[in-house]
Amino acid sequence: MKTTLLLIYSAIYYAASVASFCPSFLPQRNSFTTTSLQPITTALKVVTEEDVIALVEKAEDLWAKAYEARQAANKLSEKAEAIGLDAEVSTSDATEALKQSISVEKVGDATTAQNLSLDLGYQLEEALKAQEEADEIELRAEKALAESEAALEQHLIDFPENA
Repeated sequence: MKTTLLLIYSAIYYAASVASFCPSFLPQRNSFTTTSLQPITTALKVVTEEDVIALVEKAEDLWAKAYEARQAANKLSEKAEAIGLDAEVSTSDATEALKQSISVEKVGDATTAQNLSLDLGYQLEEALKAQEEADEIELRAEKALAESEAALEQHLIDFPENA
């Protein structure tokens, strides 16, 4: 009996010593251990026909915007080309005229040529911006198209009777 009591006391002493000096030996609570079991729920999202139609319409709208932006960029580019031709002719004429003699009229021609060159630079910048905008809209349209295709594939998996 004394031996059993001695064993119990030494076990308690050992456990208290280990708990005091090595708390890592004690059972730890973490996010994986809970006191009560709770049901785990998972929300399922099926892709409906309406979802697919909305994504297709979004892609179509973006493609229409990309087309309009591309048309606007082309018009700006054509306008810049016309100004460039005018500037080239005007600059050539002004250069030839100033080689012979300088007059107020010839300086005015040179100023006109210079202004056309400035307009050309502005038009080229605007055409470039419009082209970049059209490219960006086109990328968004391609992404929307890919999303609509993926949604259609998922819809056919979720609703095989619609295939």
